[in-house]
Amino acid sequence: MKEPLSCTAVCVAAFVTGLLLFFSFAALPTPMTNDEAAQVFGTRTTSPDYNTTEAWKALHFCKSAYCPVASVTNWTCGNACSNATPNFHIYNIYENTSTGNVGYSGMDHDSERIVVAFRGTFNTANWIQDLDFWSMPYPHPGCGPSCTIHRGFYKAYDSVRPQLIQDVLAMHTRYPTYSLFITGHSLGGAMAVLAAIEFTTWNLPKAPEALADGVRGRHAAPEPSHLVPVELYTFGEPRVGNVFFTNWSTSVLENERQFRVTHAKDPVPHLPPRSWGYVHVPQEHWYPTDNDTVLLCQDNSTTEDAQCSNSVYATAVADHLLYLGICTRCECTAAVMEEIHSYRLSPELYGLLALEYTLDNGHPPQP
Repeated sequence: MKEPLSCTAVCVAAFVTGLLLFFSFAALPTPMTNDEAAQVFGTRTTSPDYNTTEAWKALHFCKSAYCPVASVTNWTCGNACSNATPNFHIYNIYENTSTGNVGYSGMDHDSERIVVAFRGTFNTANWIQDLDFWSMPYPHPGCGPSCTIHRGFYKAYDSVRPQLIQDVLAMHTRYPTYSLFITGHSLGGAMAVLAAIEFTTWNLPKAPEALADGVRGRHAAPEPSHLVPVELYTFGEPRVGNVFFTNWSTSVLENERQFRVTHAKDPVPHLPPRSWGYVHVPQEHWYPTDNDTVLLCQDNSTTEDAQCSNSVYATAVADHLLYLGICTRCECTAAVMEEIHSYRLSPELYGLLALEYTLDNGHPPQP
């Protein structure tokens, strides 16, 4: 898995160095003043559909996935569990020891919904997996032959997919009026997007007829025909696929409530880089600072908003592990917070992010 990174380092070192040297001879613009920044931010409005209470619950469902499996199974993981919902019944835990991925599904009876939550990067294995930028054909027949997605992210999702499909169908059979609530942080955000797209293109009442093909083969339903509402919240989600995948996924999810939440200078939403052909699925909601201001960005099925998170040189790892004013880990002890603020990016990632910033803003990042 280290081979793609070494290739990345060589390619980026050569290209970034030349590009930044070129721009270094040009007059660099002065940084924006606070008033100028406010004017830029003012062109972006808050979203009437974005519900901070629901986002808070979604984040805590993500936090719970970082807790010990036993405490998640019994829903006794402290504030991470109780702030999501105190009345939750775990249906299954998904743990892949080879990749380090963890997720779970269950029923939130108070809100009458089936919940699927995925954990983000937690150990070295997951972080290396995030850095594998190579793509693969997206196997969903509805997307077409031009659709490609991140190979590592799909592998992570596919490792839990067969059991997840069976479990969601079983819960839906028992509670047919419940909606689907899917959430994830970091790598878990990428898995959440893939799950939301797949379940949105299923007609759940008819899904058992296609279950054999859907689980043992590729994907069951080539055309969107679902009958169950899907709500998607991701936090610090990386880019998942190319423009063809994003364009098709946007059309699939256009009638659903979907929120891609980003925070300040979180670097993960800028990976894999757009220069490698990746584009985010909308809709971005950006918190420019640590306060409560959230901006609805003007991204679409083919283009990201250059005035939201793409407008900053995103190299603050701590911003990836702090969302909505709290840490994304199970518990936010002093030791955990100290560890969060100690993380630094590798030189290769600094180079990639400097290149992305330069391409987006027309000048290299300020020293």
